[in-house]
Amino acid sequence: MDTESIVALILKHRPDLSREDILGMARAKMEKIGAGYLTEQGALFLVAADLGIRIDEEMGRMRIGGNGGRGEMITALKDLYSGARDVSVVARVMKIYPVKRYSRKSDGAVSKLRRLVVYDNEKSMSVNLWDDAADTIERFGIKAGDAIKISRAYVKSGLDGSTLVINTGMKSCVEPIGLDVDSSIGVEIKRLEDMAIDVSDIVYGGEEAKGDNLVVTGILYSNPIISTYRNKDGEESRVMSMLLQGSMSKVRVVVWDLNYANLARMMPLNSKIMVTGIRVRRDSDRVELHGDSGSIIKTLKHGWRYNSTSSDREASDDGDEDYLELIRLKVLAIDNGSGEAGYGTDSSGGSNSGSSGSGSSGSSGSGSGRYAIVMVDSEEANYDDTGSTRSPLYLLDISSLTDDRVVLREGMSIECIPSRFLGYTIYLDEDSYIAVREEYDPNDKGDITGTRTRYRYEPISKIVDLEREEGEENLHAVEAIVLTIPRVDEVRRRDGSIGRRVEVLIGDDTREARLIAWDKQVERIEVLRVGERVRLYGVVARRRTITKRGDDSSNRSSSDSTDDYSDLYSNDGGNTESDSNSSYVYELHVRPFTIIRHIG
Repeated sequence: MDTESIVALILKHRPDLSREDILGMARAKMEKIGAGYLTEQGALFLVAADLGIRIDEEMGRMRIGGNGGRGEMITALKDLYSGARDVSVVARVMKIYPVKRYSRKSDGAVSKLRRLVVYDNEKSMSVNLWDDAADTIERFGIKAGDAIKISRAYVKSGLDGSTLVINTGMKSCVEPIGLDVDSSIGVEIKRLEDMAIDVSDIVYGGEEAKGDNLVVTGILYSNPIISTYRNKDGEESRVMSMLLQGSMSKVRVVVWDLNYANLARMMPLNSKIMVTGIRVRRDSDRVELHGDSGSIIKTLKHGWRYNSTSSDREASDDGDEDYLELIRLKVLAIDNGSGEAGYGTDSSGGSNSGSSGSGSSGSSGSGSGRYAIVMVDSEEANYDDTGSTRSPLYLLDISSLTDDRVVLREGMSIECIPSRFLGYTIYLDEDSYIAVREEYDPNDKGDITGTRTRYRYEPISKIVDLEREEGEENLHAVEAIVLTIPRVDEVRRRDGSIGRRVEVLIGDDTREARLIAWDKQVERIEVLRVGERVRLYGVVARRRTITKRGDDSSNRSSSDSTDDYSDLYSNDGGNTESDSNSSYVYELHVRPFTIIRHIG
């Protein structure tokens, strides 16, 4: 144990002393006992004993073997203090931030900084990795949950003056360590999965639900919405929001300054998700969880059910969030009027921001070719004897494609390896594999093999069959007749702003449902005429409870919403009470990418 480490221990227990005071006391000991009997370290041991500090106990708390058998002292995070130097810690990684670059005022040289949040069993703390140390994450492939050792670092107070930050210097070393080393130091640091709490526990709030670096788990209940905004530095950044279902309730999770490197690439609906390093935001009876660019969003268990082969299924069920299998898709509808979408027609990028047009034409679309509604083209799809299937549909996002390798056409079968699969959205970009598997033949009326029938435009679901499976927000295609004149209302959102909401009753030969849209989508629904037949690709089905209110014939739903994607603003997903005055009503919700076809 070197001089600085012993001085640091003494200063931890006696902050009223200075480093010079302690070294002066050590020199006095050496002079008193005489030359040749004490090293400086030995004198410091005696000084510590005089001050009532048992350095031997501190050294025995956490230790890793070092060169020459001397050993290197490992300090617990809770024992660190501002001013400590030459310290070594062992911890697990909870958050990983992107690398930032700063220009030094003194000489104009560029410094690199990567911030981490690490934890042991008692505390979490920020770490600043400077310059060469900033590249450690990529160099060693360090991921969230990995155990690392930081040697010869120093500790300073954070900008707020109340927190501590570990900093690396020129002589510091950052390296991953195996779990066997983790055990050998005498303490087993919990894995992230073992620290995680169910999102429902956040709502009811216990001691475990407090702090700024929580780890939570839940089932992905809604499609993650990714949008752009201006951050505090005036830079364009992305924010992602999603709804996680816990054991008793749903909670909205918002991740600001989204860092794609920390986002699992394979995260379908109904997957078990873990989010690290979040804080709780309470507003009246609402609870939200907020993360930032360091937060890790990891898939623990996949909800993807329609794998092409048994080997694919085995590979994708192991919780590897970066495993993206080959997917075969059938293109059902494309978001422009021509029925085909060429790549590279729109370079604006973005996510879930497209809009399909409206009107009385035979098809609707913006003409941008950024989205398509697709289904899994697999032998495992659940076709019935009429050729229809109740398998869920997916949104194919091609807004980031910048090449012209393939032109999509409705009815075409393709195979691809996407760049990401989040919720019900499959993302393709210039690095994705994509190939045409089967071109659409307009003269082909169907292929009948045994009892299985394949048709060009399937699946079309019946309204009665659209009761949503628990824990999922699937997309559907529906063909129905407009039964009432669309009714447009102004509604007040939870943030106090005013928006528009439209509702119209549609029906098929099984039952009726309310078709609902908000704001920009209102104009696409208000033009519908009574008796008109429409086909809707990419709607979300809901079953709501309505309560009769005396003679009010409208019987509006007790969980009526004022926002698109409104479940993201609710902890319970709507009222589920049922009594003699209550009944169920089906709702079909229009999304920005929903494609509406007017057929006759």
